[in-house]
Parts: sequence; C-alpha cells; structure tokens
Amino acid sequence: MEKNKIFMYSVIGVLFAAVIAVSVALYFTFNSLKTLADSNQQNIVINDEITVNPKDVTIFSINEPITANLITDKENDEKHLLRISVGLALDSSQKDYKSLNEDLTEKMEIIRHTIISVIRNKTYKEMQDPNIQELMGKEILNELKNKFQTNTIVDIYFGEFFVQ
Repeated sequence: MEKNKIFMYSVIGVLFAAVIAVSVALYFTFNSLKTLADSNQQNIVINDEITVNPKDVTIFSINEPITANLITDKENDEKHLLRISVGLALDSSQKDYKSLNEDLTEKMEIIRHTIISVIRNKTYKEMQDPNIQELMGKEILNELKNKFQTNTIVDIYFGEFFVQ
C-alpha cells in the first residue's frame, strides 16, 4: 500500500512538472511569435528603398483599366496590347499628401497618359519576362514621381495585367 502511494505521488508530480514545462514553453513560443509579428507590421519596405508605416499607406485607384498597344513585333508584324488596372500607393504622412491627392484626382488624364507612354515603349517579348510587373511598376513610379515632383507616391499596384 505504501508503495502505491509513493508511485501515485510520483506520477502526479511528474505529470504536474510536465504540464508546467509545456505551459512555459507555449508561453515563450507565443510571446516570441507575437513580438516577431509586431515588428514585421511596424514598417514595410517599398521598392527596396523607402520604408513606410503600413498605416500611412493609402491607395489612389485609377477607376478605369488602361489599354494600350505594345510596340509591333517586326519579325511577324503581329500587334499586341496590354490592359492593366493601376493603383498608386501614397504615403499619407508626407507633407504634400493632401495637395497631391487632390492634384491626382484633377489630373487623371496626365496619369493615364504617363502610364500609356510607358506601355507603348514595351514589346510583346518584354511582356513575357517574369518580372515585368515589378519592372514596369518601377518605371511608372519613377515617371509619375518626376511628373508630379513628389516622393509621396511610394509604389504602384496592378489589379489587372492582361497581355494579348
């Protein structure tokens, strides 16, 4: 009988120690994951250059998709086009954010013209590049930043990207 009590207390003690060990391990694991997640959400890096707090990013959408011809392929004289829908990521923490946002709304045709100019200088073969969206996004971004003389436009997002 005495051996049974000792054995039972030993089993209860081992189980109690195991529960405490697992609880402590889970606490530290979840705490580490939470810290990692919080640090990842503090800032996002855009185009390997600019760090922006995600709370400060707003999207200025160009309502209608843009369709433009690509450079005609000289080998087989085929005509191709690109249809894209575009959103501009704006950093709302910048000083000129409000004025630029109003300016962009009023000058939608300038934005569309700038994007069409970039598209029309591309070939169908260039559109086959797996990184073309990133490359075109950077090119459009640079053109718009120069045209509007601002750093408030921080990225370009494509909703639709259709090559025919």
